[in-house]
Amino acid sequence: MKKTLLHRAAALLTMLALALVITAVPGTALAAITGVTITPGAGQSYTIPVGGTVDLTAVVAGTPDGTVTYSWAQSSGTNISLSDLTGPTTTVTGLIPGTTTTVTVTATDDVGPVSVSNTITVSAMTISNSTLTLNGGATQTLTVGNISSGSTTVWSSNNTGVATVNPATGLVTAVGGGTATITATNTPLSGNVQTRTCTVTVSPVITLTPSTQNITAASTAGSIQLRVQYGGDLISGASTISWSNSNATAGTLTIAPTSFTVDGSDLVATATFLSNATGVNATSTVTATISGAGTYSAARTATVNVRTTRYLTLEGDTALNSTNRYGNYTLTLREADGSIVNDSTSSAHWSWSSSYLSLSSAALNANRGSMVNGQANIQLYARYNTPTSGTRLYAWINGDTNNRVYITIHITGLRSLPQTGQDMTLIYILGGTAAALLAAAGVWYGIRKKRTAE
Repeated sequence: MKKTLLHRAAALLTMLALALVITAVPGTALAAITGVTITPGAGQSYTIPVGGTVDLTAVVAGTPDGTVTYSWAQSSGTNISLSDLTGPTTTVTGLIPGTTTTVTVTATDDVGPVSVSNTITVSAMTISNSTLTLNGGATQTLTVGNISSGSTTVWSSNNTGVATVNPATGLVTAVGGGTATITATNTPLSGNVQTRTCTVTVSPVITLTPSTQNITAASTAGSIQLRVQYGGDLISGASTISWSNSNATAGTLTIAPTSFTVDGSDLVATATFLSNATGVNATSTVTATISGAGTYSAARTATVNVRTTRYLTLEGDTALNSTNRYGNYTLTLREADGSIVNDSTSSAHWSWSSSYLSLSSAALNANRGSMVNGQANIQLYARYNTPTSGTRLYAWINGDTNNRVYITIHITGLRSLPQTGQDMTLIYILGGTAAALLAAAGVWYGIRKKRTAE
């Protein structure tokens, strides 16, 4: 009986003690931090450039039990820096480009710690062009990206004889043939200095003029000038020149200098072409080839037309495809000086491969043989792709096939002919011949059979 009373008294005292604790410090036993998050500053990112910053704030969830303390830590001590290790907010500064670092904050109250982590990426500087190809005299501005506010960028060139650069703006100017490396050096307020480079290749400006000229009399000279600007490291006064003439019937190169003369900042060489003495119409391609520094070589061509008598020209579309299948072509009779002959009596003749081309319309082309004021016209329709060499349209007037002219036409984007697009004219002829032979054999067999029956 006494033991039972003692047990009941002890239980009552325990309940009274618990009630007193709960009443005296209400809610204490149930309170605690339930979580913590990290938030960046408004408009900021976890990816920052060298010298760039992001403000991180630890935000706790739940009801803290007592005072909350904070502790910030990072997985690397060199990639970034933290401005405060014990406050609710810290500022992260990027130091080493191309790195990632884990930042952890631990919030602790009287109940215990809660931690959370985020990754900070320090991005590397970029450059707008890693390579650049320019003709002499051209300019282009280079820029860098992923750099921090307050940092400075300075530009430099390792070969100012090829390309110069404005140290403040990055404006590159091509001043001579060759290769130069442009370097951008960025210095942030905090963190590593970064560099990026662009390889600039500059081509000299080389011209052979006139690109086309007509010589209208026999034994008459014409000049062809080779000029080099912005030769730089590739072409100098020590470079050599070789000349070639594709058609000796048209004339000869009587002067063909193998070296340059200096004309201000340019290099110049002038050749002389002498037309033939017979007065025969002919065309030649004159080529000037420069042998520069090392293995550098460059060639330019010019066309010389010897026109001492009347001649024909043929002009029109040289490229046809699935969206532009119609080609218009004009045959023109010209005087030796290039003017159009007022001829409306001659007859024009046309020839082309029917495998690739056909008349666009019989009605439209009904007058294709008529010369009107020295010109005749035809319109053709593209049927098949041509080989890479293209196909030719020929034209001449009256019966003078020896002086026919032609234009090469390339057709793409259509269905190809069999045998990789070769002209099928011969196959068509052979096929037609075979069909005719079969028909003749059938007639002969029918006659034999009739005679046998009789």
